Amino acid sequence: MLEGDKGSEKGELIQAAQAFARVEKLGRADGPLNLARVYFKEGRLDDAVAALQRAAKFDPPAPRWTVAWLSGLVNKQNGFLDEAIEEFRSILEDRYPELDRRGFDFSLDYEVINELGQTYFERAKMQRGDPVQQKEILRQAIQQFQKTLALDSENLTAHYNLALIYAQLGDEQKAAYHRQEHEKFLPDYNATDRAISIARRADAAANHAAQATVIYPLQRPGAPELTVETANRTVPLVK
Repeated sequence: MLEGDKGSEKGELIQAAQAFARVEKLGRADGPLNLARVYFKEGRLDDAVAALQRAAKFDPPAPRWTVAWLSGLVNKQNGFLDEAIEEFRSILEDRYPELDRRGFDFSLDYEVINELGQTYFERAKMQRGDPVQQKEILRQAIQQFQKTLALDSENLTAHYNLALIYAQLGDEQKAAYHRQEHEKFLPDYNATDRAISIARRADAAANHAAQATVIYPLQRPGAPELTVETANRTVPLVK
C-alpha cells in the first residue's frame, strides 16, 4: 500500500485491533496498550482511554512512559490540556527505578518537548480573558521550543510555533527570524514524496515496512518443523 490507500489502512487497523485484543486475553499489558494506539489512530478516543486504563492495571503494567505519552496525546485531542501537560511533563521530568534500570532518559526527547510546547500554546488560547496569565503560559511554551532548538537548531516545529507565539506577543523581530528559519529549513515536499514513492516501488520489503500498520509473519513459511497454521500467523505493528 502506498500513501493515500486509506481503505487498506483501515482494514489493517481492524486486523491489528483483533490481534491486540487476543494479546490482552493472554494477560499481556502490550495488548491494551497497542489497542490504545489503534483506537487513537481511528479517532476512538473514549476507547483509547479505556484501553490505557486497562494497560496500567496489568501485572506487570505497561511501561509508565508509554502510557503517559499516549494518555497525553489522547487528553490533548480531547481538549483536556492541563492533564496532557501533566502527562508530557512526567515523561520529561520524572525519574523512577525502572528508567534507571533500563538506562532510559527522555528529558531530551524533542518530540515530547514539542508536544508539551504545543499543548501550552493551545492552553494559552483559553486565557484570552486574562492577558497576564496568557503571556505566562506562552512563555512556558517558548521555553519548550527553545529547548528543542538547543537540541536541533533546524527543527521545523519549533521554529514554526515560535514564529506564531512571538507574533502573538507583538515581538515582530523574533517572529520574523523564526519564520525565516522555518522557510530556510523547510524541505521540498514534492521532491521528497516523489523520492519516497520511487524508493517504495523499487523495494517491496521497504514499502511493506513503511506502512502505517505493518503485519509481519511470525514464522518463515517452509521452515523445518513448522506447521502451515503456525507459518501463517502474523503479528501487526502499529506505528
